[in-house]
Amino acid sequence: MKKRMWTLITLAALITITWGITCRVFDSQFAEITIDWFAFLAGIFLAAEGTCKILKSSGPFFPGQFLRTLRVIIGTCVFTIHLLQFMRF
Repeated sequence: MKKRMWTLITLAALITITWGITCRVFDSQFAEITIDWFAFLAGIFLAAEGTCKILKSSGPFFPGQFLRTLRVIIGTCVFTIHLLQFMRF
């Protein structure tokens, strides 16, 4: 019982500290730039990984290739949106 209580107290403290740090970090200019860079990388990864899997796989278009094509489209959209947002600021 005592060990469980310490676990709950530790968990509550970690959640509170994480929440405080997140609020401080995302209220800064650094966070906006970081989010854009992570979005660039995620978009490039989605588009490149989906394209590689499409080229390697010779399966039917639906459902496998369709979902990979959708992944490429979403990755390209994410990259484009954040590129335009980055260029605007």
